Formats: sequence, C-alpha cells, structure tokens
Amino acid sequence: MQTRLILSALTLALATTALAGNTPATPAQPVVMGTTQLSGQNAKIGQTFTVGKQNPINFTLLSASYTTARMLVGTVLVVPKADEKLLVLRFTAHNPTRQDATLSGLKFTAVDIKDVNHVSESSFVRAGTSEEYQASLKPAQKVEIVSVVRVPASGVIPKLIVQRGDGPVLRYDLRNQAKGVPAPFADPKDASGATALGDAPAKLGTTYAMGRYDMKFENVAFSTEPMLGRQVPQGKRYVLVSVAMKNAGADADSPSHYTFKTELLDADGEPVEFWVLAKGSRPEEAINRSVKPGEEYRVRLVFVAPDTVGLRQLTVRERDGHGVVFDLSNVK
Repeated sequence: MQTRLILSALTLALATTALAGNTPATPAQPVVMGTTQLSGQNAKIGQTFTVGKQNPINFTLLSASYTTARMLVGTVLVVPKADEKLLVLRFTAHNPTRQDATLSGLKFTAVDIKDVNHVSESSFVRAGTSEEYQASLKPAQKVEIVSVVRVPASGVIPKLIVQRGDGPVLRYDLRNQAKGVPAPFADPKDASGATALGDAPAKLGTTYAMGRYDMKFENVAFSTEPMLGRQVPQGKRYVLVSVAMKNAGADADSPSHYTFKTELLDADGEPVEFWVLAKGSRPEEAINRSVKPGEEYRVRLVFVAPDTVGLRQLTVRERDGHGVVFDLSNVK
C-alpha cells in the first residue's frame, strides 16, 4: 500500500512537470528609449514655478497672444509668412539665488493641432521695447520679458512646453487662454480667434503692419498723364495707388517694386498689369532711396488698365507676408 502511494505521488509530480514544460514562456519586453513623457508638471498662466537645476530662476507666464504683425527682436525683424502667425509670450523671470543668473537655456516649444513642434526664436526682448535682453539677473532681480514663436496661421496652439536645460518642464494648455488674432486678420469662421487670414479686408486711409513697413494706402486714382516719359498706351489709363510707408525695422532699407506683391482685378475680374513703383508726387521711378528706421516715404503703385472698364479689387502684400484686400468697385 505504501509503495502504491509513493508511485501515485511520483506520477503526479512528473505530470505537473510535463505540463509546466508545455506552458509558453512570457517573451521579454523590448527596451525602448524616449517613449515616456518628459518629467514636469501642468501649469497655468499666472502661476510661478522654479525652472532649471544648475541655474534656477522663478518663471511666471503672464500672457499668450497671437498676431500677424512683425516683431522686432533687437535688430532682427521676425515677420510671419502668409501661412504663419506669431505666438507672443510675456513672462517674468526672477532670480531667487545669491548669485547672478541668466536666461540661457530657457526654451519654449509650441505644439500645434497636428502635434508638430515649433521652437521659439533664440532671443528675448524686454517687454514694451525691442531691446534684446542679454544681461544677467542680479540676486532678487525680476524682469518682464517677451519671447515669440512662429506657428501655423490656422488653428489654436493647444500645448506650450517651457523648459530650461535638462530640468523638468512646464506644460500649458493654451486653448481658450491665448488672446486671439487682432482685426482685421482674425478669421471670422474660427470662434476661438486663433486662425489668421492670409489676406484680410482693408480700408483706404487705414495703416496696416505689412512686414517691415507700416503702410497706409491713401487713395486710388486714374491718370492719362505721361509717366517716366511714357505716354499712356492707346485704349489704356494708369491706375495710381498712393502709399505712405514707414520703416519699422532697425536698419535702413531701399524699397522697390520687389517689396510689393500685388493683384489688381478690373470689374470683369481680369488681372490688371502692374508696371512700376513711382515716387509719391513725381513722374519718376522710386529706386535707390534709403529709408531710415522710423522714416516715412511716399510712393505710388502704377498699373496699366483698360480705359473703359472699372476696378473690382486690389490685394497688396509685402513680399511673402499677410496681405490686405481693398474693394475698389466705387473708384471712378
């Protein structure tokens, strides 16, 4: 009887071992680097956080806003293209340590609705100025700074990541937080105000930020007088668009017809030929004129149009920037 019990136990042990041998082994999980989210915390506008390990500063994001206007960062003009807008970030930096601190390594990354990253310009400016900020913060010193990021013209920027060196990051949800694009470039179809029009409806006599220049399109008139020694072609007349342009850059510039991209349509919807950029009140070409920073210069865009057909619409852009569109159906 004892022998039979021993054999039964031995049989059971062998069967268990066999079954264990048939159980498939759990495969080892692969090691994948960079799949975890960066360490950090969610943040809100107005909250203060300490960022940076080696050279910490207290950081407070004060506001975020969208614009199609240029921003002067030191001597560099940051101008959004027609398919871009600028995300302007205003913040304070405070040195909580007993030694000097800098803003070196502070970086802003805007993540758009397609999950594409857009990194801030490398320079900062003091709030309310175009002065590039490169100084060190003395112990307990606090300064208000502005940074800018080029982002797509369309849609909100749902996420902003603030990082300093290899330290933990701050994550901001900018939905319903960033101030919308100012008129007239805000797309009325986007209730959030975050989408910028490539070309916006405009009015004569109003000044618009157009890349380097602030431009006021004063009036549109017809002329049959000779221009640059050239008689008006038979069956044609000149269309003269008077523009006052002020250099908003940090250095001198020589405007020419290459400064402008224009599209003039007549009443039938046919394109009207652009001819030349002329001086403001003289029948001379506007060339080789150095316009200093802050200086205003007057020019005329000259087109050659049929003399029996009215005008419909004029679109003007400064190079590849956002444009303004004028309804000229009432111009006689």
